Amino acid sequence: MQKKTTVEKATARKYPEPVVLVTTHNPKGGDNVMAVGWTTTVSYKPRMILVAIDDAAYTYELIRKTKEFVVAFPSVKMAKATLYAGSRHGHKIDKIRGAGLAVQKARKVKAPLLRDAVANFECKLVKIFQPGDCPMIVGRVVAAHENKDGKLKRLYYSYGKRFVLGGVRAE
Repeated sequence: MQKKTTVEKATARKYPEPVVLVTTHNPKGGDNVMAVGWTTTVSYKPRMILVAIDDAAYTYELIRKTKEFVVAFPSVKMAKATLYAGSRHGHKIDKIRGAGLAVQKARKVKAPLLRDAVANFECKLVKIFQPGDCPMIVGRVVAAHENKDGKLKRLYYSYGKRFVLGGVRAE
């Protein structure tokens, strides 16, 4: 049975949700990473992924500039790095180094892959649209990668600053 509540209270009950790390490359030098909670597949043929990124974010600026990015699905061992990447702005700091993330070269884009992620998807920008207060960025997957460790578990975002690791909440 349902009861009337506020949007905020109901929103808290919809978790856990996927979290991804989006990497970008600055043509003037350096790479960036950002944690993103709003993401989904929007097409299978061709494969496309949507991420919602605040228009003030450095990641958004770099995607608009380079027209490419990587969507990485973090593993449970990346919880602290994901929290770090999602709680700082990359305009003035190296978040990849600060988060202690290991990277490797991508095949078709200049943004790096995250070595410890469960999977990485190299994307070329298709479209940006803004139906509300947050830009929606659609990328066409041009290359995909999976971790060699097939038993590695995905990280999910819970609520607040919590993650779900294999069904167990972790700070």
